[in-house]
Amino acid sequence: MTRVAITGWGSVSALGGTNAEGVAGLRTGKRPLAFPRRSPHLVRAGDVLVAEALFDAPIERRARAMVETAVDEALDMAPEHAGVIGVFAGTTGGFFVDAEVDLLFARRDDPEALPAFGQRGQGELAEEVARYVGAYGPVLTFCTACTSSAAAMASAARHLRAGTCARAVVVGFDLLSSLTVQGFRSLLLCDPEPCRPFDTSRAGLQLGEGCGVLVLDADGEGPFTVRGSANRIDPSHLTASAADGSMVEAVIREAVRDDDIVSIKAHGTGTRDNDLAEGRGIARVWEEPPPFASLKGSLGHTLGAAGALETALWLGCLREGFLPASQGFAEADPEIGVAPITQEIPARSGAHLFNAFGFGGSCIALVVADA
Repeated sequence: MTRVAITGWGSVSALGGTNAEGVAGLRTGKRPLAFPRRSPHLVRAGDVLVAEALFDAPIERRARAMVETAVDEALDMAPEHAGVIGVFAGTTGGFFVDAEVDLLFARRDDPEALPAFGQRGQGELAEEVARYVGAYGPVLTFCTACTSSAAAMASAARHLRAGTCARAVVVGFDLLSSLTVQGFRSLLLCDPEPCRPFDTSRAGLQLGEGCGVLVLDADGEGPFTVRGSANRIDPSHLTASAADGSMVEAVIREAVRDDDIVSIKAHGTGTRDNDLAEGRGIARVWEEPPPFASLKGSLGHTLGAAGALETALWLGCLREGFLPASQGFAEADPEIGVAPITQEIPARSGAHLFNAFGFGGSCIALVVADA
């Protein structure tokens, strides 16, 4: 089987404008959850905290500049490459946020101006990245809610093994928009206090934004390899996995197979149902699970960006030799039965599990191993 190496990664998040800054923020326990300052297009909801990306640029250019910065960081880490490049993008909104920014400027001249949301589509992101990196292989967009860029990464690995491209640039991106913030608020999923993934008192999430990029090379030489993945749909509920953890268990077992998992990057949104299903699923697989943590107490929930962004940051932590603490957790939930790590611990060499779960029953697990 073709060896799929991860040769580069980059990110922009609420913790910093580079992956190194993000890793440093995880190490120090930063929790940049606050009212928005960098997003003038957002309709203010007084009780809703968000995690804005630590990235300043003119609002009309901010989305594309953020993506280009993360892409450049990942490609600068990866070796030179002359083969066919494919782009695999995961997002829920793409550059949809630009429609809100356009409306912001239009209403300065005409308070009755109407939005032109139909002019934006999710595929715009992949197309622009393909032009930016000179990709002539497959250019695909995945829009599977919160699993979008995890699905993009799994598909990229399959394409590399099938030989349709020799390098894959995986991009996960979502920017805060009024549509998503108000949508999650209407579902009563936003905690007015900083979120507490897996904690017994958890009461919801904060939305975040950012961009994560991974460079995957067929038969490349890199510090990590993609070992396996699984992608399943749970039909039991429109917005949640089966509460008993059965589907989470199934997707983890399919991805892990015989690998000795030494760490788990959990999805861990901080919502009652999601954390219950994921935690129970982990407990069904392991009587004593490997150390695991959620990054959303620091990053917020970055929706379609979460898979790639959190993977890039977790890999950065592994390279620095540690696993980050799960911010916001204080007390175990007896209904879950397992608890994340609350302090930084040394990272062990081996295989690492990356979980992603989303609306519509999308369940994805990826296994990445140290080379």
